[in-house]
Amino acid sequence: MPPAEEQGGRRWVVSGVALGLDEPPGLLAERAARSLGVQAWRVRSWRLLRRSLDARGRREPRLVCRVGVELDEEIPGPGAPGVIPWTEPRAPVPPRVRVDPGRPVVVGAGPAGLFAALRLVGCGLRPVVLERGGPVEERVRHVAAYWRRGELNPECNVAFGEGGAGAFSDGKLTYRGKDPRSLWVLDTLVACGAPHEILVDARPHLGTDRLRRVLRGIRRRLLDAGAEIRFWTRAEGLRIAGGKVTGVDTAAGPVEGPAVFLAPGHSARDLVRAVAGQGAVCEPKGFAVGVRVEVDQGDLDRCQYGRWAGHPGLPPAEFTVKARAGDRDVYSFCMCPGGTVIPAGTEPDGLVVNGMSGSRRAGRRANAALVVTVRPGDWGGAALGGMGWQRRWEREAARRAGRRRVPAQRVGDFLAGRPSRDLPPTSCPWEAVPAELDRCLPGFVSRALREALPRLIARLPVLSGGVLIGVETRTSSPVRIVRDAGLRSPELPGLFPVGEGSGYAGGIVSAAVDGARAVDAWAAGLAAGGAR
Repeated sequence: MPPAEEQGGRRWVVSGVALGLDEPPGLLAERAARSLGVQAWRVRSWRLLRRSLDARGRREPRLVCRVGVELDEEIPGPGAPGVIPWTEPRAPVPPRVRVDPGRPVVVGAGPAGLFAALRLVGCGLRPVVLERGGPVEERVRHVAAYWRRGELNPECNVAFGEGGAGAFSDGKLTYRGKDPRSLWVLDTLVACGAPHEILVDARPHLGTDRLRRVLRGIRRRLLDAGAEIRFWTRAEGLRIAGGKVTGVDTAAGPVEGPAVFLAPGHSARDLVRAVAGQGAVCEPKGFAVGVRVEVDQGDLDRCQYGRWAGHPGLPPAEFTVKARAGDRDVYSFCMCPGGTVIPAGTEPDGLVVNGMSGSRRAGRRANAALVVTVRPGDWGGAALGGMGWQRRWEREAARRAGRRRVPAQRVGDFLAGRPSRDLPPTSCPWEAVPAELDRCLPGFVSRALREALPRLIARLPVLSGGVLIGVETRTSSPVRIVRDAGLRSPELPGLFPVGEGSGYAGGIVSAAVDGARAVDAWAAGLAAGGAR
């Protein structure tokens, strides 16, 4: 197909094209042609570019689509709303490094680290990736032992290991930023085994099962390009010479490199403390703390879809809720339709819960975090104080629940300030035991939840029959490692803090983009002959 600029008015993008749940996709081309003011037979080819589900109000749910259309001949611009020329978006190509600077080091094999490594490969380099946990195949076994028997491996668990914390999640790929590298991230995921639908869906997700396959594809791509991945290698600090970072010290010995891309993940408290002790300036960062709320998926479907619940064309329903309680935001986060509430701790005396879904989201229950904003002043404002503050509440929840148990309370009982006498079955692999969640959470968090819940229930009545399971403390990192406009540590040249664990980004795609941005900034300097 010739480039768009040579086709004049033959190629158009038409937005807002509606399709009923029982209607064939071929109608999209016909309706797009109508918006262009031409007959359907003049459509030479077409492609679905984006689709989202509109289930608002009482009308039948429908798909709202963006369609790319190529006509048999040029037409003048129709001037209709939602119609623009069709040009293919392009992600920026990584700068090609002509002079070999050595092997850069990437710390962490979560999204930021893996995509930093993939970007380095694209620059023509052969990075060394250090990961404290194991490859995803081994990691699955360690996580299973934790869930079934309470046997925690502090180096390989729900937070540590190939894929990072995102490997045990719903695998959401939503990205609200504008960086075109996000296109490269999604294209790379597809090339490594993700379904093509993630390029089309407005709210794409992979699910834990598909994420594992994609991770193996990413690993193969890196190894085939000459990268080295060292699993079971915990970074303990930086190597510094002449005021510059020259590599990483690990439990297995030093690893030298011209630059270090630090992607530790939001739970690597030991490494963040070590790097801060070596001179990297850190600042406190707000995050959120609360519980998981779990509801019956069928009830949620009926609440969201009404009489169309159960239609084969509808996905398991989701929800997003938000309210203000005093000077705090209370909001849902990390929604897992048809999912599981999972124990996600990294320390033997602490309890953390999170949510996870498979690609089909086929479970009988749905869950989401219900959290309250936390500010640095809540723990005194110390740069690293948020990590200890998190640990305090994780230990308290573990102490009150007991081994291989999670504290839980019915929503109605929580609002009434009374312990639950019994609990419905939950999706969590650990036993849910009746508890007063007030005692497992900071007072201001409990008060904000209690104030906001009646308003949230008014908007989403299914929440009234839900169960609250605690505690959710690791929504994001409570600390940020400061970096400059070149995405480097100003105090430690050669160090590039990236991803959620360094205090930047907040999701699989955004973390991956952040890792790629840092590589591009460093490689562009090398390509221009600048400082490393």
